[in-house]
Amino acid sequence: MSILFSVIANNKNIINAYASCDGNFLDIVSEVLLKRPSKPDKMTYLHGKYLINYIVDNDHVYLCVTDKACQRSRAFLFLNEIKRGFKMKNKDYTNILAAEMLRYSQDYNNIVIQDGALDEINRIEVECSETILGEKILMVQHEDNLEFSTMSYVGRSPEKIIVSVESTNSRIILGMALILTVVIMCIFGPATFVAVIGIFFYLAKRKT
Repeated sequence: MSILFSVIANNKNIINAYASCDGNFLDIVSEVLLKRPSKPDKMTYLHGKYLINYIVDNDHVYLCVTDKACQRSRAFLFLNEIKRGFKMKNKDYTNILAAEMLRYSQDYNNIVIQDGALDEINRIEVECSETILGEKILMVQHEDNLEFSTMSYVGRSPEKIIVSVESTNSRIILGMALILTVVIMCIFGPATFVAVIGIFFYLAKRKT
């Protein structure tokens, strides 16, 4: 249950954006900003296995894309927090978007929920995204390995975030090798283990 992408826009112009994984978020969100109705000022669009949530306030649009497992209450509490903070600072907000996305994607322990906030969120309409996106599809990669530290600044050619899992795979292989080593030594004894390693290196050397 994660917030995958967030945007602050002035009408149709994106000011700040952050993506925690790779995807064609800007294409989809640009279409939403272009075709969204003037009313209501809070909305959720169901788009495949994702939710597009936004709040409009004084020509500014605060929008986030989440997976369907992420409660709408979490998404709109995040958007309200971004809206309050952006009004106060009104500067490059990318780092704060990343930090708040991480905080609201994790838990509610350090999040203050005001009285009546959840009731208000439950009254926000939910519509199918086909009404504004047609057949456009959000393509997301690496959503199971989110990154909240690599910044994606939005410009004419936005940086594309690709999360590498190479280091994770290396740790898994190393761990399996250590386990296998211990098993061989327990079953066959240290002498047999040394012999097996010697044969392995001998065969590897012959191949080279």
